[in-house]
Amino acid sequence: MGMSTGNLFSKEDLCVLIEVIHSSLSCNTEEQLVANISRLRNLFEYENAVCALVRTEAAMDTRHFINAGFPPEWCRLYVEKGFDKVDPIMHESARNSQGIQYWTDTYKKYNAKSFRYAAEDFGLKEGYSHGAMTVKGDRRSLFSFAGPRVRRHPRINIILEYAIPHLDQAFNRIVERANRESRRLTVELSSREKEVLTWAKDGKSTWEISKILSISSNTVKFHLKNIMGKLGVVSRVQAVAVALHNGLIGID
Repeated sequence: MGMSTGNLFSKEDLCVLIEVIHSSLSCNTEEQLVANISRLRNLFEYENAVCALVRTEAAMDTRHFINAGFPPEWCRLYVEKGFDKVDPIMHESARNSQGIQYWTDTYKKYNAKSFRYAAEDFGLKEGYSHGAMTVKGDRRSLFSFAGPRVRRHPRINIILEYAIPHLDQAFNRIVERANRESRRLTVELSSREKEVLTWAKDGKSTWEISKILSISSNTVKFHLKNIMGKLGVVSRVQAVAVALHNGLIGID
């Protein structure tokens, strides 16, 4: 961390930070992520934490919102009222890749008094936010920490700079897993499509499948095209892999 930070962290602090980073590598569920975020309370005093996905148009992806201590009533109100459209922190995160935000600084840039007053009614006045942009640049994660004892300090900046990239990787794994589960629930193959894909899995050619199922080669191609469209892939090999992973066809 450099010699200049030596007076800011004890050996115990460094051990906690290393533990957060290490635990992030095996974080695969919301519960594990919340527990890991909570470890940061041993490094600075915050009461509330939350992580969410922010699209580039400064809108929150409400499907991926993990609460680690924010008042549940505020979270419900935030979604119901569409506060992500007026939240200065959300807007700054979407338009600026600078990383760490100290809420007081960000609030000065935007005219959003009604939002601030609503948040302060739930004790959310002072806080930090930090996120990371995806490789595609279409969305970023946003981790926020709030509480009456949260104050601007170089120590907190350093903690977030080191911890958030690792927490972000864990968060994105959880998001991708949730997306896969969602596709598993929404994608359905017809019985004929399953038959065609099962024989494709066994290495049968289009012509062989047509003879086995007593249908034309064009019909087999038609089913394969539909299957690939449903699964969002571009080849039958990919289709087989996705179908097997999502339990749409059997391994045997």
